[in-house]
Amino acid sequence: MNSLSALGSFPKDTFDNISRTSYENIFRVYSTEVSNQKPLSYYNILTSIYLPDELIEGTYYSIKINRIMPWTAISYNEYRTMNLWWLVVAANKIINPTKFPAPGTTLKIIKRELIPTILNGISQQLLQ
Repeated sequence: MNSLSALGSFPKDTFDNISRTSYENIFRVYSTEVSNQKPLSYYNILTSIYLPDELIEGTYYSIKINRIMPWTAISYNEYRTMNLWWLVVAANKIINPTKFPAPGTTLKIIKRELIPTILNGISQQLLQ
């Protein structure tokens, strides 16, 4: 029997102890069940993170990329976790995160002390 499960939660024991900053914790994972096959998991890509078009002065700082770097490496350099790559992408209005920023690109980086507030806001929105 083929079925689609859209529970908006993680498949049991798939993502044990997942970090609060992880993309998977915001964009819920759904799974399909096809008889005689292992369930397939996928993200709800219709969930979106919106930051203001113009970030308020003092809530971010700028960095200049000097070589091609993946978003996860930029996140690690700035936040000491690769998990916040999605925040770097959202803050810079990147449409295609599979394309890395070119050398010479200036990026806005949300200040670390604001991360808990942002995560709390996202959590509240997901509960609505």
